[in-house]
Amino acid sequence: MARLDYLTNLLDVYDHDPRCSVQFASGYRAVLGRLNASSSLTSRRYPIWPLVRANLDGPFDQCLAGYKGDWAKSLLIGARLSEMAHIPPPFYAAPYVAQPEIDGSGLTAHVLARDLIPVRPENMPEIDWQLQNLDRWDSNIRFAIRSLLNPKGVPFEGAEPLCGALESVRDLFRLMHHFRPLRTKALRDFDAAIDDRTRPQDGGYCELCWRVSIRSDRLQELAAHQRHEVGEIVRSAQCQLSDEEQEARLAQAWMLESSLRFSPFCILISKAEAAKLRLVFERFRIERIVAGNLSSRYCHVHKPGSSKYHADLRYKAAFQRHLTALSGAGRSEFAFNFRAPSAADTQEVRKVAYDQVHSGLHVVTSRKTPSFGLREKVWLMHVEGISQSEMARRLGISRQAISKAKKSLESLMNTQHAGSYINPLTGEAQVPELIRKAIRDATMKGLSITVIAKEVGLSKGTVDGLVRLMGEL
Repeated sequence: MARLDYLTNLLDVYDHDPRCSVQFASGYRAVLGRLNASSSLTSRRYPIWPLVRANLDGPFDQCLAGYKGDWAKSLLIGARLSEMAHIPPPFYAAPYVAQPEIDGSGLTAHVLARDLIPVRPENMPEIDWQLQNLDRWDSNIRFAIRSLLNPKGVPFEGAEPLCGALESVRDLFRLMHHFRPLRTKALRDFDAAIDDRTRPQDGGYCELCWRVSIRSDRLQELAAHQRHEVGEIVRSAQCQLSDEEQEARLAQAWMLESSLRFSPFCILISKAEAAKLRLVFERFRIERIVAGNLSSRYCHVHKPGSSKYHADLRYKAAFQRHLTALSGAGRSEFAFNFRAPSAADTQEVRKVAYDQVHSGLHVVTSRKTPSFGLREKVWLMHVEGISQSEMARRLGISRQAISKAKKSLESLMNTQHAGSYINPLTGEAQVPELIRKAIRDATMKGLSITVIAKEVGLSKGTVDGLVRLMGEL
């Protein structure tokens, strides 16, 4: 019953985007309506993907074909919606930071075809393969959505139904992570499936902010180093090979990580290379086990015992409550709410929650029931269309104070928006190089975080993270 109650509340949160077409919305509701507590991504008795094929494949294809404008449609080619868990995208939109003069947002998609294994590696659990593919397709969909938006973040004419469908698919993929089978059989020689400390930790975030946990950060770093070393071994062949042969060599090399034994089908990998690869995979397996002892609750900024940890610990309960509100499972305690950026990922949503509870709109660290601050009261009256004179009379303050409160809200909103996008490579706010240079120069002068934040138009939490990042480079 506990799983059933949890599932009921979960399905209430993951509703379709209101902008999508009537046909897509109907199919989306049909899929969610047929899910139950026994459903799982790998179940044969209570399957999920046949539901998607029967109810969403057709409407989704219609949404893709219905928009005639230019957009990154190539990122969604290669599999139908119901097949995306089983087939990786032929082109993977890996995010990277572009030059500010080229792209004002600083974030674009770098399409990669390498490092992707087209078939499930030997002895890799089916559930891990499906979730890995969904994450890759989700990255492609995220950048496809951004290609449908103008510089102001508004969908191009006629693109709203498609944006709604794509956002709904992203929500559907996130929902699928809750339908892991209750038990995953640990296959022979796949000891990474036995030790849960070595399992993927991409979803591990700090309990106090938007950053990934210390453990997740270390595991991501190890994964990058491992990809580099494996690539160096694969590319070290003296003979000239075509691009297709190099891709096949790389795919076969990664198969060795799963089975930890040389397969007779790996004809492009020599025994000497296989021996080197085994040593690399074994060394990084041990490194991941060691990383399993690191904190999965806090990030490097909020190490327990640090000044930043004690400063933000008071906001923990409010931060978690606002995260629940942003997911749609709760109600915001604020009258004036920040909005997440377009096609926001998990870190960007968490950044909104962090900025909200640290905005100073009203006291959130007290155990008493929070009451709205002056600026929030002014905002509520402004929404009702009340004049400034009437606001001043009701609140017992001057019209100048009302005007000052409104300007403060506008400044607060601009400040939050300026640091709302997250650089996926660093985990900190994505800001133009000119702003980073100003922060760097101010730091060299010995100015405080508060003064720097006021000068560059960013929040103190955003500037603090950027200053710490600059100190590590």
